[in-house]
Formats: sequence, C-alpha cells, structure tokens
Amino acid sequence: MKILPSSQCGRNKSTKQQGMVVLALSIILLILISAVSIYLARTLLFEQKLTNNSIRAKQAFEAAEAGYAVAQEYFIKGIIDNTAEGKYQIFASIVDGSDDSFRGTLADSSFAVTLTEIDVDGLIAIGISSTGTSADGTASKTIASDVVALNPIPNIPDNPISTKGAFAIGGSGTVHNSEGHSTIWSGGNVDVGSNNSTKTLIADPNGTNYPACMDIPGECATIESSNRDMAGLDIVEHDSDLANLTAAEMFANFFGMTPAAYKETMATRIVDTNNPGQATGDCGNSWGGCVNMALNEVVWYEGNVSENGGSVGCATKVTGNNVCAAANEYPSIVIINGDASFKGTPHFYGILFVMGNVTGTGNMTLHGAMVTAGQANTGNGSLDIYYNSRLLESLESIGPRAISSGSWKDF
Repeated sequence: MKILPSSQCGRNKSTKQQGMVVLALSIILLILISAVSIYLARTLLFEQKLTNNSIRAKQAFEAAEAGYAVAQEYFIKGIIDNTAEGKYQIFASIVDGSDDSFRGTLADSSFAVTLTEIDVDGLIAIGISSTGTSADGTASKTIASDVVALNPIPNIPDNPISTKGAFAIGGSGTVHNSEGHSTIWSGGNVDVGSNNSTKTLIADPNGTNYPACMDIPGECATIESSNRDMAGLDIVEHDSDLANLTAAEMFANFFGMTPAAYKETMATRIVDTNNPGQATGDCGNSWGGCVNMALNEVVWYEGNVSENGGSVGCATKVTGNNVCAAANEYPSIVIINGDASFKGTPHFYGILFVMGNVTGTGNMTLHGAMVTAGQANTGNGSLDIYYNSRLLESLESIGPRAISSGSWKDF
C-alpha cells in the first residue's frame, strides 16, 4: 500500500472543505433567488389584483355616477323623456309607493337607482341612491344625496296684474280673481277703456262656501267689481310705493335678487339673439324654440320681443278660446328684459314678467299673473287674465336643481 505524504492529505481535505462551502453557498443563493422570485411573483400578482380591483371600482363608480345623472334628469322631466332621448338604456322600471326604482347600463357596467320623494313643510326634495356595478359584477359603489329645486319665485304675486306704470285696456279685457278682492295693482293710472265687455271679477262674498272657497283656485263664485263705468276697490292705482321703484327693485320684490344674479343662477333657458354665446338651454336661442311650448322652465329673454301667437306652459298647444287641461299644465316663468308686443292669440300659463312696456293687438290669455316694470296697453286687442295660485305655487319647484347641503354620500 502506498502511503501519501501528510502534506498531500491536508490538501485533499482542504479541497473537500472548499467544495462543501461552495455547495452550501450555491444552495443558499438558490434558495434566496427562489425566495426573491416567489416574492416578486406574489408582488406582481398582488399589484395586478390591486389594478384589477381599481379598474372594477372605477367602473362601479362611473356607473353609479351615470345612474345619478339619469336620476337628476328624471327629477326634472321624467324617465320617459330621458329614455326617448336615447341617453341610457332603461331595461326595468318599478314603481312601489312613493319610491321609483329603475336600472340601466353604461357600456358593460350597470346601475340601479332608487328615487324617494321627500316633502318637509312643502319643500319638495328627491332622495337619490344610485348603485353602480362593475362589468364582472364583483365591485359595487353607491352614491346618495338629496336633490332640491331652488325656488325661482319666493314672492308670488297677489294680483293678476301688477304694473309699475300706467295700465290701459284699449280694446276689451277681463281680469279674474276668484281667490281674492284685488285685480290690478298699478303705480300709474288705470284705464279700463270703454268696451262694454271689459270688467274685473272678484270672489263673491255672498257665494256658497265663502270665504273658504278662496283657498281653492276657481272654486268661488265671482262678482263684477269694475267696468267701463265704474272702478271698484279691486283696482289700486297711483301707488307711490310701486311707482318709485326702479325696474330692478320691482324685479327683486318678486324674485328675491337682482336681475343679473337671477339670470345667472335661476334661468334654465337664456335667449340672447344678439349674443348667441350667452344663450343656454340647447333650444335654438329663439322664441319659437325656447319660449313657445316651454314646460316648467324659467326662461330669460334678452331684448325686445314682437311675437304672433304662441303657447307657454301647456303640454298641448293652446289656440283660440281653448284652455289647457289640468293634467297638461306645466307652468313656466317667462322674463323679458325689454319691451314686449304680442298679437295673434298667445296663451301663457305661469308668470309673465316684462322689464319694459307691454303692448298688444291680439287676443292674449294668461293663467297665473302678469307683472310689468313699465307700462301696459292692450291696444285694440283683448286681454283675459285668470289668477291661479295653484299654478303660481307649483312654480316654486321648477328652478335649477341643487344638492341639499350635507346630504352627499359616496362611501
């Protein structure tokens, strides 16, 4: 047997130990690399899940916002009109008591909305709750708030006709107020003319169910108070408090703010043919498109008006001696920042406010009230005005929509 030198044995032993160290280090490095790879893979998967969850959450939130937008339009003009415009596909509609629920789609996601009417001391609001769901149905988001309509007429007129200046009936006229004992309020002279058919009518104190009937529009029997031969107590003329007001002050007396502020905050439609860039409402910037057949609108018309006929505040066009059925009444506020001249057979349901003078040669009929910050003269035409507090009070809910303070929830 060959015996190796001791030095060679030491070298072999050292070489074996170095190999073990290298092997151990290699195994440790392999384990570390594997651990890092697994960690990175899990991190990437986690980030991917977070990204997917974020996308789903955004889809759900966008769908909830879409449902909320539909609900706001529903509040304004109803789900049928909204659907007819093709903005959203409504595939279910459920009516349950005072709650209206409907569903719709936005791309591949969907929403479900519940509307609840809230009436607190006559202040009408709508509770909106919109829940959006992602395309795969794994994420949902709910948005809720109370939406109220701003009141565009805080001080409802008490008279069928109010004029800062003189009021004259050149042809014929009939002014009806079955809810009180005043018809014409003027800061100037009132001339009812010489036509045999001209008269004012007020609630008959000897009528059935008087005075309780005055709380119901059109319920009281009426009695003639003024005519061409006699001016009754229902006509108030030369009122200095009214005559001394500026046009802007008279406007603020009824609408609660300056004309400029009202135009900016309350008008749902603005017509300005001289400055088309100022027009709003997407109705063509014209009398025919924005005022004629306006339903539950607050229309601001900038400039003078000279129109033939027209029908405002009724879902069906009213002509001649016809009247609007109660179910079709959607009274509007029309403000003309200038003079107004009417001919033909215009019909108004709501309030007509003219900053300048009013003249007419046609046969004008108005249900509600007319206010002018200038003078009014019917010319050789006719004027029939029927005071109706029910129509005027319903105007309180047609203003722009706003979210009730403190009601917004998106969590």
